[in-house]
Amino acid sequence: MNNFFYGINVVKNLIKFKYSYIKEIFIVNSRNDLRFKKIKYLLSKYIIKTNLVSKNYFNFLSNKNINHQGILAIIKNKLFNFNKNDLINLLKMDNVFILILDSINNPYNLGSCIRTAVAFNINCIIITKKNSVSIYNNIVHKTSSGSIYKIKIFECKNLSIIIDLLYKYNFYIIGTCLKSNNLLNNFNINNNKLCLILGSEQSGLKKNIKKKCNILLKIPITNINSLNVSVSNGIFLYKLLFNK
Repeated sequence: MNNFFYGINVVKNLIKFKYSYIKEIFIVNSRNDLRFKKIKYLLSKYIIKTNLVSKNYFNFLSNKNINHQGILAIIKNKLFNFNKNDLINLLKMDNVFILILDSINNPYNLGSCIRTAVAFNINCIIITKKNSVSIYNNIVHKTSSGSIYKIKIFECKNLSIIIDLLYKYNFYIIGTCLKSNNLLNNFNINNNKLCLILGSEQSGLKKNIKKKCNILLKIPITNINSLNVSVSNGIFLYKLLFNK
């Protein structure tokens, strides 16, 4: 299902930000409410093949309990073509903040993390492929509210290699760990090349990744054991970027 997206807001954002990647769009011919009129107006600005179809066309989606809302877009190329050479060119620059999301398997969490990263003007997000939800997941796109199209995203197979690459370009790497003795609110650093790594919802960062970090930090919380990863992401980014 990596080649198509569905739902009014998802498709609208695809048209607004990534229209050149759309091969064609299918719209139920009976829909003519205000939201669809806005989409049709956007389509009129670009040369995108548009098909008006009956409700029956979407039966293959309904059988999967997917709320398509009467609209579907098929993409013709990969939406995320930020490659390793592009990443290296970014790492050579000054004043760079990289966010690494390792093994985030809930699409709502991933979408929320991406949206927050864009809000805080993070330069790039690196996502591990193994044990992670796909960045082509429709829920990720919906939850990000179009933010996923506004940031550089790099998918990696081996995070250890990427971390070594970051060290090569003088990045200071911060890991998150609930058992750390280092509190986020006590942490200050002036390095202008930072990387924050967040681990999976269930088990956090893997041991080998923890060992490769310059420091492990935790958020000081009481009454509960942990926070949702997307909430933690927002707190960490705010403190590291704006509350030094």
